[in-house]
Amino acid sequence: MMSRSVACIVVAVLTLASPVYAQDAKPAAADAARIEAAKELIDVTGARKQIELMLDVMKQSFGKGVREKGDPAVAARLESDFQAFSQKFQGYREKMVDEFAALYAEKFSAEELKEVTAFYRSGAGAKFIATMPELMQRGGEIGQRYGIMAMRDLDAINKGQAR
Repeated sequence: MMSRSVACIVVAVLTLASPVYAQDAKPAAADAARIEAAKELIDVTGARKQIELMLDVMKQSFGKGVREKGDPAVAARLESDFQAFSQKFQGYREKMVDEFAALYAEKFSAEELKEVTAFYRSGAGAKFIATMPELMQRGGEIGQRYGIMAMRDLDAINKGQAR
């Protein structure tokens, strides 16, 4: 059950962490130039590395949250399950990248994708990308803090002792 929750969270975060957000527009056929431009954007933004970092942060958060409740055996099992999930995920990461590229190529012209890529290569864009690992790490810590608070509140509610 916990592994299914982990998978759902990973999919949700990956969807939200995508470097380009599709706009409402009539889908256009994704030609080779658009796919190539979309993959270049994905490479420039470091999306593959962000996926790895996100998985590491999530693994640490899940284990720490369970350990705080005082159950090291469950924490160890959870970390083991998450490691197995991470390895499985690696097997279809490239397919996901291909599908994201196709999605971007449907919504944006090759020229638009090149403009966005140019931004990420600019000073501000490069700084944004360079800062992203720290932002994700610190954001994960913020999420972890609130997740632990939510677990405590849920326990209190279940015990009839809401704070």
